[in-house]
Amino acid sequence: MQKKRHRTSVVIPNWNGREFLPACLSALRIQTYRDFELVLVDNHSTDDSVALAREHYPEAKVVLLDENFGFAKAMNAGFRVAEGELVACLNNDTEASPEWLGELVACIDRHPRAAAIASKMLDLQNPRLLDGAGDILTRYLRAYPRGRGEADTGQYDAEIEVFGASGGASLWRAEALRELAGFDEDLFAYYEDVDLSFRARLAGYECWYAPLAVVLHAGGGSSAPAAAEFRHYHAVRNRWSMIVKDAPAGLLWRSSPRIAAAELFSVARALRERKFGLLLSAYRDVFRRLPGWRRRRRALRAKRAIGGRELLRVMPSGYPALWRRVRGVLSLRSQPGAR
Repeated sequence: MQKKRHRTSVVIPNWNGREFLPACLSALRIQTYRDFELVLVDNHSTDDSVALAREHYPEAKVVLLDENFGFAKAMNAGFRVAEGELVACLNNDTEASPEWLGELVACIDRHPRAAAIASKMLDLQNPRLLDGAGDILTRYLRAYPRGRGEADTGQYDAEIEVFGASGGASLWRAEALRELAGFDEDLFAYYEDVDLSFRARLAGYECWYAPLAVVLHAGGGSSAPAAAEFRHYHAVRNRWSMIVKDAPAGLLWRSSPRIAAAELFSVARALRERKFGLLLSAYRDVFRRLPGWRRRRRALRAKRAIGGRELLRVMPSGYPALWRRVRGVLSLRSQPGAR
């Protein structure tokens, strides 16, 4: 008899995740929704996380990559072997509530035009704080996790349409992923989920937020200076990749004063935090890559189903927590949530 195919696949990228994997994979074992397979994609870990998964979680289908290719390429490798018509993205430093996957599936079934569903993500160390409730892309063309750092008091408990879904915990239609060619593998880390959501929007898809699909997220990674520099560099570079490739000309024109103002704010912040050299390195990489990004832009433009005016419906005009961020620059304190 032919083996029954699961409707849903959960794809987890892993790199040296020994510390987090037991809690992450054990949480999936107690999901109330059971029609799913588990795919673990390993980015050439040097710890024993793969051996742990194979010994204690044999239900996981393990995909081994021969070097650390980053989040986007790992997820795409998982998508290629996933059998489900729905594909959940899940970070290895998360703990999903028992209802998480079932709530995502129920939400996407309620919204047939949705390519993706975003989860409610809470801080693992302090579950009373939000880590994100869907992604915002403002008219400054800057992305933010909705509500990050706020106390979770029910203000994000409505099922609503959002701009995009975090790659840390979300559900996608496999058909949409194939149409969009998955994550952009040029984006090693940061903004790759915003870029994918942006392309889904341009293709005419929606994205919704499921407030009952809750995960705890450790997030952040190492606070070492090298890790902070890595985040800063890739956030700047990849944000501009998204802008050049994805943003319709009309939207760029209308948003150009805001984009310029936000970039000046970033320069001021870099100067105050003594990261101007790092910012210049990111800008140099942006200019080197512009020809390739413009070619990608032309290819993507041919597939657009909507333009800038339609996008504005789901793009807020404000700059989230502006004065808190200004005070952060003036006091040399980085603020949470900015990308």
